[in-house]
Amino acid sequence: MKHIVDSAPQFEGIDSAGIYLLDSSCGDFVLECHAGLPEWLIDSFSRLTPGSGMHEILYCEENVYPDSSEECSFRFEGSPNVFIKGLFPLIPGETFSSVMFIASSEPEALPLEIRGIMEMLLSMVKASISRIDVENNASLREKEHSLLLETVRDPIFALGDNLEMKYCNGAFRQLVCFEEGANAAAGFPDIAGLELNNLLREKFDEVLDSDNGLRSLTFEYRERIFYTIISRTPDGLFALMNDITEAEQARKKLNFRDRFENVLISISTDFIKMRGSALNLGINDALLNIGVSIEVDRAYLFQFSDELKIMNNTHEWCATNVQPQIDNHQGLRTDDYPWWMNRLNRHWVFQIPRISDLPSWAEAERKLFESREIQSLLVVPIVHGNNLIGFLGFDSVNQEKYWSEDIIDLLRVIGDAIGNALVRNGMEKKLIKMYRRAEKEAQINAVLLKEVNHRVKNNLSEIIGILYAQMRFASNNNDHDDFVQSLISRIRGLATVHDMLSSSGWNPLELTSLARRIIDSAIAYAPNSKKLKASISKTSIRVNPNQAHALALILNELVRNSLKHALTDRDSLKIKVRMRKRRAGRITLVYSDNGPGYPEEVLEFGRKNLGLDLIQNLTIKNLQGELTLQNDGGASAKIVFRRTLTEDGKNESK
Repeated sequence: MKHIVDSAPQFEGIDSAGIYLLDSSCGDFVLECHAGLPEWLIDSFSRLTPGSGMHEILYCEENVYPDSSEECSFRFEGSPNVFIKGLFPLIPGETFSSVMFIASSEPEALPLEIRGIMEMLLSMVKASISRIDVENNASLREKEHSLLLETVRDPIFALGDNLEMKYCNGAFRQLVCFEEGANAAAGFPDIAGLELNNLLREKFDEVLDSDNGLRSLTFEYRERIFYTIISRTPDGLFALMNDITEAEQARKKLNFRDRFENVLISISTDFIKMRGSALNLGINDALLNIGVSIEVDRAYLFQFSDELKIMNNTHEWCATNVQPQIDNHQGLRTDDYPWWMNRLNRHWVFQIPRISDLPSWAEAERKLFESREIQSLLVVPIVHGNNLIGFLGFDSVNQEKYWSEDIIDLLRVIGDAIGNALVRNGMEKKLIKMYRRAEKEAQINAVLLKEVNHRVKNNLSEIIGILYAQMRFASNNNDHDDFVQSLISRIRGLATVHDMLSSSGWNPLELTSLARRIIDSAIAYAPNSKKLKASISKTSIRVNPNQAHALALILNELVRNSLKHALTDRDSLKIKVRMRKRRAGRITLVYSDNGPGYPEEVLEFGRKNLGLDLIQNLTIKNLQGELTLQNDGGASAKIVFRRTLTEDGKNESK
């Protein structure tokens, strides 16, 4: 407007121009800007009050071009007239805001050409004023809108078509930690972060591509739950993130209590009828169901023994990727954890929301919990009558946790149910154990008497058989001393295995121990001038009494053969015995020495003698096995037999 006022006097018939603004508070016209006006006019007419002639002239609502004959002019006393050549309301409306005038000291009318030019220029000014007024109103409304949105507690934001941030309220800035005044025109991922962008990006694309342009979704973000509505705008998106965390937590809490009560009722009912191994399975299932329901990482049961001096972890459930600790919690001494036992002895239910908050005199407990990576802990004592028998424990490993009184009250119920079941099951076990002990003692006495008679009878039969065999073969070589020595050695082997079986209560013998005893006994009577060394492999294989007798005689014969034939031309001898398990329950025993080996006719079983005949018969008849003789750096005998055979040769179950 100032530019138009300064330019107007350059046109023909225009000497001066000015703009008056209407002061709505008092109705005066105030001269805002001017050009070409004499100083007297500026000083006298800078403010026009209602009732003055000039005030009436300026109060118009449309362009006016006064006729010079009407003398539309104004003057100040002692000054020439100023003729108005045109009046132009700049901002039309109910309340007149401003008006521009052009004037001249000459009375002639303004040329038509100049009128058109002035009307065109002033129309441009009016359009600019209208645009500025609209922008100002829009800016004002936007500010009012922004102020209103800033008071909303839920996060709100607006995006452009390219997902650039156009607006976000304080709640959204606080949620994503975006500082006000930063680059607000950046992209949504840069401002909100990748996590929130990944949650919403798919819905953004759906809204931009759809016709109705409206989508909603519920998601969890930064430990809050939001029901979010995304709508289309002419130039982008608008989103409202309604925080429903409290409402959702209240709903979940109500549903959780109902479900948890049903779980505990079912568990408590099941414990009434559980017995023996079913109780162990029931406790494991209960720990699993409770652990999942209250969202812990580990649930377990400890039981006390030795008058509360020892505690053992008997049952445990762990969430996925949580390390089990049951093997590390066996035989713990209660004296090592006084703070812990002080509370349990008082039958207190207690929780530790933060392990670091434990008092100084609970240092042992704190170290134990930290070594297990526990952050929070809940403990429920198990009491029967007035006796503390154990406790339930619930660990939170991945986060700190606090349990409400409602949950604790419900866990007390399940603790009582488990305690009653454990005591009842323990009493039943004692009664059954007492009955079975009495029954077993009677059976053992009868079995032992029968077994002793049976073994003595077998041993006598074997001794008689050996004497008969020895007599047959001794008659061929007339070697009475060798006959006596052989007889003594074989009877000694039987006596050795009989002694081992008697000591073990006629239970299966370790094959390693049996072989060592037989071989040590056999080589003990070798000449003192000879050096003997025996190497026997270690194994966990066990053989039943019948197999033990047969193997004792076989090993005794093999050692005697080595002493008799391998030591003839040498001063030292090495004996090796190797045993290993094979498939299908079979065992391989390999006896070898570093002597000259077997003669060819012995390898082909062409030469018969008592020792070889005895070994072969015992292997085939008593062990139902196979015997193989070969020379491998010395004499080697391999015996393969089945591990689990009873006295009558039938397979016995483990």
